[in-house]
Amino acid sequence: MNKKSLFSVLAVLCIVASVAMYMIGKNSSHLSELKDFWWMPLPLGAISLLLASKRS
Repeated sequence: MNKKSLFSVLAVLCIVASVAMYMIGKNSSHLSELKDFWWMPLPLGAISLLLASKRS
């Protein structure tokens, strides 16, 4: 697995995790912390996306 595909997969996982955290936290009062911190994986996803799109 090359670096471009690794960073692409990591970016997609971070974005999916962020959306899942928001959706789960929105519907459950016991898991409201997920809704409060849904944005935490996004910086890592953005950095990974930039590294994946970087030309070698």
